[in-house]
Amino acid sequence: MGMSNQVNINFGKRLKQLRTKQGWTQVYMAEHVGLDRSYISDMENGKKAICLPTLQALAEAFGISMAKILRGL
Repeated sequence: MGMSNQVNINFGKRLKQLRTKQGWTQVYMAEHVGLDRSYISDMENGKKAICLPTLQALAEAFGISMAKILRGL
């Protein structure tokens, strides 16, 4: 497994943690952030890499900085 795949997996775990901490379902999060639920699922499972505009939208939805989402990955 390449390093980029591991980063995607780690980010997916972080994303799921943040989502469940908020008490959000994937459907609610998709509507709240403006993404497809399947895209959120793929990110949480490490199958999709994230782009900067999506990262920014997620950070804003969670009320945290982009750096905080990425810290320690």
